[in-house]
Amino acid sequence: MSFVSAPFRRRTWAEFLYALVGLPLSVFGFALTVVGLVYGTGLSVIYLGLWVVAGTVLIGRGLGALDRGLLNSLLHERIAVPRRPPKASGVWGRLRRRLTDPVGWRALAFQIVRFPLGVVTFAITILFWVVTFGAMTYAVWHKYLPAEVDQDGKVHHASSFYYNESTRHGYWIDTPTRIAVCTVAGVAFFWLTPWIVRGFVAMHRALGRALLGPVSMNQRVRDLEETRTEAVTSATERLRGIERDLHDGTQARLVALAMNLGQAKEDLDNGDGAAAERVRMLIADAHQQTKDTLAELRDIARGIHPAILDNGLEAALVSLASRAPFPVHVDVSLAERPTPTAETIAYFIAAELLTNAVKHSAAQSAEISLSAANGRLRLRVSDDGRGGALHGAGSGLDGVGRRLAAVDGELELDSPIGGPTGAVATLPLQA
Repeated sequence: MSFVSAPFRRRTWAEFLYALVGLPLSVFGFALTVVGLVYGTGLSVIYLGLWVVAGTVLIGRGLGALDRGLLNSLLHERIAVPRRPPKASGVWGRLRRRLTDPVGWRALAFQIVRFPLGVVTFAITILFWVVTFGAMTYAVWHKYLPAEVDQDGKVHHASSFYYNESTRHGYWIDTPTRIAVCTVAGVAFFWLTPWIVRGFVAMHRALGRALLGPVSMNQRVRDLEETRTEAVTSATERLRGIERDLHDGTQARLVALAMNLGQAKEDLDNGDGAAAERVRMLIADAHQQTKDTLAELRDIARGIHPAILDNGLEAALVSLASRAPFPVHVDVSLAERPTPTAETIAYFIAAELLTNAVKHSAAQSAEISLSAANGRLRLRVSDDGRGGALHGAGSGLDGVGRRLAAVDGELELDSPIGGPTGAVATLPLQA
């Protein structure tokens, strides 16, 4: 996001709203955490205290879910939902499960650390935005301020940097020059304030990613399980799709072709001269069906592995761009060739993202860039369309995310309303 467009971006005002909502949530979460832990610890000499602490940890999980949802929905973070603790039998088993729940304890730690950070973020946000809009509109409202008399007996309806009641001396902002300077300062802060607020909100983002997500090992196991299931499901669906295409299209054409050729053979065997024209028509129809069948087989084969990829990923992307209805610039910078698997995944992702741009963005141009660094392949597809692309159930972007997750890749999307849209896919170079 550029410095000039920052005040007009949705992200800026989403961060402003988060700073406002974050204060009551941080106070509420901190109060519950401290009260629960203090009372639970104080009563821990008896059996009841352990249950108070366990209940506080459970409440911490709920507060963590609330904060995680706020970060994900408002700030477009992607903090995964931790797994539930394993089931336990018996009273002591359930108590031990709660007391040893790392997700709950980390959520309580988030509440404690976030409290002072939330207060400071709220204060800074309000201070800078009030000063910004106050200074920008000062020329309009300063004349309605209460009258103040200086040492010379002059009446001022204005703010001052300082005012001494005993000497009635102050630096009043009511001359045209001073008012102009104040207005210019307000305009400058209008562009500076979003970045100041963003810096404080970024600390909330980092804190949430560190404390509100799954424990790293559990998350890795969960990711592997999910990507394995997605890979198996995707492969099964693709095989069923190929089977349907072959059965409903290619096979039907081949049956019709065989019937036409059989009829032509019978007519030729009869030696009937009048049947020559019918034989010619049957053969012409069989020839056309053969060409259509070959075209279908090429489409099916292209869906499995595009032949153009044999010439390298750059040639495949250039070919893909040439079929778009608007200009698409392709920039490929690779020191080494990726594995065939990585090339195939990158090609299909580029195809899906470019198809989305053609169908939904009303773009006039697009760009595909491909590079590699630190063993990772980075594919970026951007367009100058209207933006507003979002992940959603059943969307092409979800399919892209699943395809990437199967090889430990990820997708980042930046598509504000009004555009432009930029999608960055990263995956291992040797996938």
